[in-house]
Amino acid sequence: KLQFLYFIGEIPPLTNSIIVLIMRAFTLAAVACAALAHDGLPKNPELNVPGYPDCVQPVKGGNEFTLECFQKPRDNKNQIRIGCVGDSITAGSHSTGGNHTYPGQLQIMLGDGYKVTNLGACGSTLLKNGNSPYWERPQYTTLINNTWDIIIIMLGTNDAKDKGSGGPPNWPHNCTGSDALKCPFAVDYHSMIEEVRKLGNPTIYTMIPPPLMKKGTYGMNQTVINDVFPTLVPAINKENNLPHPSIDIFDALGGADKASFPPGGCTLQTSKVADCADFCDQQSCDQCHPNNNGYTALAAAVKKGLSL
Repeated sequence: KLQFLYFIGEIPPLTNSIIVLIMRAFTLAAVACAALAHDGLPKNPELNVPGYPDCVQPVKGGNEFTLECFQKPRDNKNQIRIGCVGDSITAGSHSTGGNHTYPGQLQIMLGDGYKVTNLGACGSTLLKNGNSPYWERPQYTTLINNTWDIIIIMLGTNDAKDKGSGGPPNWPHNCTGSDALKCPFAVDYHSMIEEVRKLGNPTIYTMIPPPLMKKGTYGMNQTVINDVFPTLVPAINKENNLPHPSIDIFDALGGADKASFPPGGCTLQTSKVADCADFCDQQSCDQCHPNNNGYTALAAAVKKGLSL
């Protein structure tokens, strides 16, 4: 209607600023449905999204697509720049924020010789055709527009969503067997690694995501997370000739005891079973995201995996 009225001369020509505002409004509306994928996760009130990535929110009532993210500036030229690429687990959903995310804890553990940036994007997928690709998020823009010394990649948890688990049809279900490294997840992982290699030739680490403590949580396929990723991610790591083995967050947060996982998931009453204490306590109880203690354990495993 705006175009029609303009052509017949009933309203003056649209200025560039008005056009930009209209386009931004349409963009916000278009991505609103994607934001709903994270309903149920506690939001960071400063960003209006779950988690605590290194971003600011310039838009009142904005969402994960309107964030402006940044690489943490070095205090001196000798600091080693580390970028933590990931989803809501990297962003620190279900932590109390501040330095209680795993990148925040990693910063404390490594000390002043390092500068750690949190590039976690809640709900994001490594798959380019997933319901919310990391490739389209502001965190990815920040990743590729900077140079780094170390990049840590932990994606896949949202890729494991499928219709059978009550989620979007992300997982391709052809990522096992002899052709596993030809499946879309492995192909897109290769693409991510190749993009990161251009960013100052950083040392790249892949990470096996944490276990899923309850079947169907957030529409995720527990078998994919608990049975496929522990072998697929190391295979992708090897196929891409990365110099270090995948960092095993799965076992670090109790995956080795998956046979003992409570059938109904972790509760306060099962906190002593199968590392449930890293997911469920008085501070937070979730079947996918660690609590503060769990994020500290995750960071310790990363530090060990980095041999730092």
